[in-house]
Amino acid sequence: MSNRTLILYAGKYGCTEKAAFLLKSRLGEAEAVNLKYAKVPALAAYDTVILGSSIYYGKIRKEMAAFTSKYGQELSGKRLGLFICAGMTGEKAEQELQQAYPEVLYKKALAKEILGDEIYPERISALDKWVLRMVKGKGNEAGAGLSMNKLEGFARAMTVS
Repeated sequence: MSNRTLILYAGKYGCTEKAAFLLKSRLGEAEAVNLKYAKVPALAAYDTVILGSSIYYGKIRKEMAAFTSKYGQELSGKRLGLFICAGMTGEKAEQELQQAYPEVLYKKALAKEILGDEIYPERISALDKWVLRMVKGKGNEAGAGLSMNKLEGFARAMTVS
């Protein structure tokens, strides 16, 4: 095996992609692939796989759910990291992270983290703006931002483990 890292991500408006590329810049020889637009590389070429997804209505993106369902067996033999980009915090966010990925992958992961959220108002639909107001309250639609401390900790856990 080549000791390479693959970061597979699925997002809608850019926050998850930003998190994936920030991680990539901290992990040396890593490749980042958007599941929505790119073909999945052969997993055999990687010993470390990091999965990241945004959360919408309490669920990970359909592309990530389909990927983990299809490749769960192969992923269970890899060094694994899991993250979500989500606006929730505390116990609710921890529950979202735990429920986002299959239990066998969640238990095996060396690093698991909620990296925060960033909302780009010019990119989101009117419906999603409305939902954000309902969930977060008026005036809190912008997102708290990605947590660089959590991102750095995640990267460290994946390089030391």
